[in-house]
Amino acid sequence: VPAWSCSWDHISTHNIYAGLQNGSVLVFDMRQTAGPLKSLAGLTSNPVHSLQSLAQTTSLSSGARTILSASAIGPCQWDIDSEERPFMVPGTDDQGVCISLAYCPSSDDIVVSYRPKFNMDVPLSPPSPTPSYVTGQGVQGSNVLLKRMGGNDFQKMGSSYANVSKIRLPKCVIIDIENQNRMFASGDEATCDLVLQELPSFSVIQRFKMPAQARDIRYSPSYGMLGCLSENLLQLFRTNLS
Repeated sequence: VPAWSCSWDHISTHNIYAGLQNGSVLVFDMRQTAGPLKSLAGLTSNPVHSLQSLAQTTSLSSGARTILSASAIGPCQWDIDSEERPFMVPGTDDQGVCISLAYCPSSDDIVVSYRPKFNMDVPLSPPSPTPSYVTGQGVQGSNVLLKRMGGNDFQKMGSSYANVSKIRLPKCVIIDIENQNRMFASGDEATCDLVLQELPSFSVIQRFKMPAQARDIRYSPSYGMLGCLSENLLQLFRTNLS
């Protein structure tokens, strides 16, 4: 079964997780490469397109391993050391089709991106009325900001409209800079811009013109560098703290 996503473990650095096309998650130990240590069944057979290892919290026992995944139905939390199945993050099951997930381990902020369901009876939420299509390659979807308050507790902190892909699974990232508000970097599918938004308000700070839609977006906190990969070009942006 093909893998769609992967993530290192924040607690046990020798562990790695792989999200599969059939909705399950495999647990690997890099010291034992003959095969996976464990196979975990998902809630559905939808491909796991995003996977993030969650940071340790005081509400979890020492060494407890949890991951956050995303598939079309939305984000789910998994307890790796439990036999229980994953659970949907509360309040995220009626937003539309989940297409992306970004996580910031230093703050436990999560941004989940959605596009509207076709032929759905319930309007896209948030932020309100009926979803409408926009020019270019995009459709009007939404970004939802959540904060992980404890082991299984999440709180919605904000939301905004977004021009998202009709078919692709976009990449996005949360940027955490010391003594500044966190930022959310994502691609605008209608304009091809790389957009920086301040959290939790999602107010636009800056737009960078890109030659094509962003295929991948990554941030290195060690070097203060934001990278954006388009079809045949990698662009790097340095954080300016002055």
